[in-house]
Amino acid sequence: MTAMATDGDRLPFLVNDMVIEEQLCQMRCSYCLTEEYNLLMNVPDARLRLTTDRRQDWHEILDLYHEHVDAPILRLSGGEFFWLKGSTEFVEEASRRYETVQVITNGVFLNERRVEALAALGNVQLNISLDGHTLELNKHRLPPKQAKLHDVIMRGLDTAAKAGIKIDIQSVLTDANYDGQLEFAEFLRERYAGLATLYFFPVRGETFDRMGPPAGDHLVPLVERYDEFSSVLPPRAYVEHMAEQLRTNVRTMGCFVTATMAQLFGQGDVSACPHAWVKPMGNLAENRTLLLDQYGSHQHYDLFMHERPRFAFCKTCATPSDVLNLYFLDRITEEEIAGTHLYSGERSLARLRQLKAAFRPMTAGAAGAAGAAAGDQTVSVSSGTETA
Repeated sequence: MTAMATDGDRLPFLVNDMVIEEQLCQMRCSYCLTEEYNLLMNVPDARLRLTTDRRQDWHEILDLYHEHVDAPILRLSGGEFFWLKGSTEFVEEASRRYETVQVITNGVFLNERRVEALAALGNVQLNISLDGHTLELNKHRLPPKQAKLHDVIMRGLDTAAKAGIKIDIQSVLTDANYDGQLEFAEFLRERYAGLATLYFFPVRGETFDRMGPPAGDHLVPLVERYDEFSSVLPPRAYVEHMAEQLRTNVRTMGCFVTATMAQLFGQGDVSACPHAWVKPMGNLAENRTLLLDQYGSHQHYDLFMHERPRFAFCKTCATPSDVLNLYFLDRITEEEIAGTHLYSGERSLARLRQLKAAFRPMTAGAAGAAGAAAGDQTVSVSSGTETA
């Protein structure tokens, strides 16, 4: 990939995954992985940071990032990004330099005016964090004191869907909702078929031991009835992969996510993986060539890039980004990944083809093994046997 750097030594990434003010969130999700999460009172100058328009700072970081990286997709998140002053305007400004912009949000601030502004841009999508269609299924997302927010979030989802915005929904599977995803899919199909896609994945990190779903065939009904719910589900292989992950609670599939993107923080820090925030490799404001110098060579890449997971966090990790891994391993076709919201753009698909060709020497053997395993998994998922 480094050898493929073009355009003035720019790395051909797929996604710029940018997190801004990651500790500023008004919700209290019990499984949040952010260090000292969701505690507004513990964040220095939090109220000032919430009410100060810092778009210029964020654009400066974007400029530094793109000096040595080309990426057609921007994925924005927080904390709760839409809680910040100037957030909607920043999305509008940033959308001019990307093919697709997706904002990850808890849905609380999706008022009609904001949704209309986002819909008018044409290339902006939403990724709403929601663990189910009922308050009970969102037990770990909404504690009793915040129960009233459930109705607010559901109204925001409805407003965005009616505006025609493409929506991905992230449902974190816990001991409170692992057996309610079929009903959630039914709810979405009745109201938002073709507009919303449900991505479920188990809670990750140390919190898995406290509130993760028990091992079992919980997603078998969705695998067996996939055709009925395909209008609100990701590609079939993703559903099968998550079903197998829940059956064993152990990941065996390798991961290429860190080869296609990095985690960029709003203040310029860069971490190798967008799903496991290990110590940053450095800061772009202090080292403008950081990504070009450290990509693939920093010791963190040795933790993440293995045919089978070795890093403890990776052994239970599963995320919507596994759509990419399944594509690189030939379990999802180009037609299927083109049917997803985030990767459907022409530039994005061209970049995916480029990346897949570059990874082929590494994936050739793995794809065969994964394909064989996938066949076994399909049998085990549908039959409930212990074959793996």
